[in-house]
Parts: sequence; structure tokens; C-alpha cells
Amino acid sequence: MTLVMTKNAKGFTLVEVMVALFVVAVALPALMFQLGTQLSSAAVLQDKTLASWVAQDQLAMHRLQASANAAGEWQGERQLAGRAWPWLLSTEATPVPGMTRQTLSVYPDALARQRQRDAIVEVTVYARTDDAHEER
Repeated sequence: MTLVMTKNAKGFTLVEVMVALFVVAVALPALMFQLGTQLSSAAVLQDKTLASWVAQDQLAMHRLQASANAAGEWQGERQLAGRAWPWLLSTEATPVPGMTRQTLSVYPDALARQRQRDAIVEVTVYARTDDAHEER
């Protein structure tokens, strides 16, 4: 049996197939790495968004309390999106009479809060104290 190649024969040569496989072998890991990076970034952005909501909520709750103008530290945990968010609020007087600086930090876990390192979000606000309202 003899194989005869005609000019109308269609198909790929072995070299063409090997080149195509090489291109796929190089491109696929790069694509997977890029996809993994994007998924990781999405998780970080979700954590930052939820942590900023916790910080804003806790600052608002603190402002509504009678002790909002007292200097000191408060800490607690807020449940949001099925997760506990430990937070630490520090209130201190400023050189400007009638103003306080409130810094609220939200941490990934209680150990990070205890060490006061690696906060996901840190929000600082300046607020008038009750003394400022009385001076008017």
C-alpha cells in the first residue's frame, strides 16, 4: 500500500501542531496567574469595603453615645457579612479647644487588634465636643 500526497491534501504538519501546543503551554499559565491575581484583589477590595462600613457605623454609634466626647479607648466586635470585625476606637483631645480626634481601626482578627497592627481600614475624624457647643 502506497500513500500518495496530492496538492489538495488538508491538515496540519507535526511541526505546526507542536508550535501551537507550545504557544498554548506558555499562554495558559500566564492567564491562570492573572486570573488568580484578580480574584485575590477582589477579595481584598471586599474586605476593605466591609471594614470601612464597620468603621463608619461604629463612629456613628459612638457619636450618639453620651461618652462620645470623653478621651479614651473603646473596642468591640461587629458582625457583618457572616464575619466578626474587631475594631478599636481611640479618642483624644486636640490642641484646638472643643475638638477631639477620633481614630477607628478595623482589624482582620482579635490578635491583630491586640497588637494594634495590620488594620484593614483606619478612619480618623475630628469632632466638636459639648464644650464647643457651650462656648457659643
